[in-house]
Amino acid sequence: MISVSAGDFLLSRACVALAALKNTEVVSLLATVVEHLVTGETMQMTSTTDQRHSMDYYMQETYYKTASLISNSCKAIALLAGQSAEVAMLAFEYGKNLGLAFQLIDDVLDFTGTSASLGKGS
Repeated sequence: MISVSAGDFLLSRACVALAALKNTEVVSLLATVVEHLVTGETMQMTSTTDQRHSMDYYMQETYYKTASLISNSCKAIALLAGQSAEVAMLAFEYGKNLGLAFQLIDDVLDFTGTSASLGKGS
């Protein structure tokens, strides 16, 4: 499983880079992202038929798999730039909406796009 080892290596390098920032709030935000990514993947792999037909479940899974990364990254940038807590939360909300919109469009294109137009399998 070289792909798993490569992923582990990249995660470890990211952790080293985060630690170098010496900002525990940002480290905590990005640790939460990793937790959310795993939770979202687990939700996708273990969902029941009822859950797969639930928009609320889909949106929660989408937040964990995509929007958490973007929203928490936007918040981290605001914090590192010395912005107020209010601006950091606005950055978080912007990133959350951007991440949800990105994933919703990506999922729709998986059903409506062609392999040639998407540049990947549909």
